[in-house]
Amino acid sequence: MSCTTTTNYRLASVTKQFTAMAVMLLAEGSRLGYGDPIARFFPGAPAAWERISLRHLLTHTSGLVDYEEIIPPETTTPLRDQDVLELMLGERRLYSPPGTAYHYSNTGYCLLALVVERVADRPFAAFLHDRIFAPLGMAGTVAYEAGISTVPRRAYGYSRRGHGFVRTDQSITSSTLGDGGVYSSVEDLALWDRALAEEQLVSARTLEAAFAPAVDLPDGSGGYGFGWYVAAREGLRLVYHTGETVGFRTAILRYLDRRLSVVVLCNRSDAEPLALAHALAGEC
Repeated sequence: MSCTTTTNYRLASVTKQFTAMAVMLLAEGSRLGYGDPIARFFPGAPAAWERISLRHLLTHTSGLVDYEEIIPPETTTPLRDQDVLELMLGERRLYSPPGTAYHYSNTGYCLLALVVERVADRPFAAFLHDRIFAPLGMAGTVAYEAGISTVPRRAYGYSRRGHGFVRTDQSITSSTLGDGGVYSSVEDLALWDRALAEEQLVSARTLEAAFAPAVDLPDGSGGYGFGWYVAAREGLRLVYHTGETVGFRTAILRYLDRRLSVVVLCNRSDAEPLALAHALAGEC
């Protein structure tokens, strides 16, 4: 099967912008606030969670350890977001006090997906479909759940082995949704980009928070907003994100002042989509 602009790839961490948008939709509807402590949503949470807000999860400043570091070595069944929560309820260690430092953590976005479920009283995948994908006409985009949903025109992931490639499509971290479970295509992501540019889902004021650098990155390259890296290039505002999982490499970047966006989706582990996206943007 040849790939086309309607082929759907696993987005990996590019998913985080959809999780952030789900939270923004609920915040704009006054269903929650960014300053809400996450302990409000998770009874029995460690005491430290009283000092961790939804904003901290959105901006990777919660201090929560990445769940991938504490998966029991004997684990063979793919984890879901609820499994991440159960792992974290027994973890007392923090990378740093909440709100004091940036440390990229997939944990926060798995927990955000569960918050959306609790507040909206519906499965996270259904919320994304009903409030984002369907209204925007993103018919092929899905938060994939094995045995529940299907991915139309699905690309499978591959990794180089010797002189060829082998399929490496799923792992024990491939079933969590909030941090990386969405599949989408170039055409559907063009609809997503248009919706952001035209404020079809939330107001400009709400989007400003997503595209503002709430925290500086340690390497000085920019900052992080709500599900987006924020930077400047040649004096122009740039927001972007990448995704990396077994068999897939993805990137989306948006020049906010030029109304120029580039999406690169690859189903091979050795691809460098962000470099390619910058190269393509430089030719426009």
